[in-house]
Amino acid sequence: MRAKHPIHTTLSTEAMNVLERYEQELGAKNIVLEKALLGMDKIRFKEKVDTQSIARVIKRVQTGIFGFDELVEGGIPEGFIVAVTGTPGTGKTTFSMQFLLEGLKKHDKCIFFSFEERIEQLIRQSIRYGWNIGEFLDKGYLEIFGFTMLSTEEIIEIIDTFKPKRIVFDSLNIFSDILDFRQSPQWRNITKKIKEKNITCFAITEKKHGLEVKEFDDFDFMADGIFFFDKQITHELDMQKAYIVEIQKMRLTKVNEMPQKFVFTDKGIEIKSSAGLAKTFEIHLKNKKHL
Repeated sequence: MRAKHPIHTTLSTEAMNVLERYEQELGAKNIVLEKALLGMDKIRFKEKVDTQSIARVIKRVQTGIFGFDELVEGGIPEGFIVAVTGTPGTGKTTFSMQFLLEGLKKHDKCIFFSFEERIEQLIRQSIRYGWNIGEFLDKGYLEIFGFTMLSTEEIIEIIDTFKPKRIVFDSLNIFSDILDFRQSPQWRNITKKIKEKNITCFAITEKKHGLEVKEFDDFDFMADGIFFFDKQITHELDMQKAYIVEIQKMRLTKVNEMPQKFVFTDKGIEIKSSAGLAKTFEIHLKNKKHL
């Protein structure tokens, strides 16, 4: 039997398994094989942490929601997956459709995957705000899949073929069981594709509690950002509830974490924050100068 001549290495688990199997079968370690495996590991390691290939400037994607982008340094980092979550009837779908509309205005291709609403209902909702969704559908910039039962493979194929820059999923609670969501190979494969293509994605999810409860689910942990929508009584003398959105998380971004009031106008959602009011005043002054 040949003597063993181990060398000092930091081989990966996979490489060590190959080496140990070789040793068990032939009774000795092969120094040439060990060096070759070590070299392969180094190549893979360099590919994974090549800091020179990482962009230094964060490209941000604007939402098109009046007064909102100022709260997230001008927009959402491109390629992020944002959980648009909250209680029922608080504007999550409208907010997400408005996000797609902004992309369509910039000639970005967009997809809306709805797992519980028909296409007709979504189009009627857009007509309410004067959004000409039909024009973008006809020109091939927008695809809507209503009440869809598409498989993971079909969704990935659509993304590969259509090459969108923005995607909305409504809602993930229908697409996947929250109990095994993070381990689900279906969503992990879709996430991998979204990240590879650098697509900015809004994933609508549902909550059974409002902002007063600090409780998070697996949808929140997987997301790069969280926008929480709710309705609250903001003044004891006024029992009418106000619509609220709170930015609870946004990686690579300094955010305004204060709950922000918003309203539904004839053109969509508008934030009624101090930043939004300041912007309104600025526009008013500019218009006044041109008179």
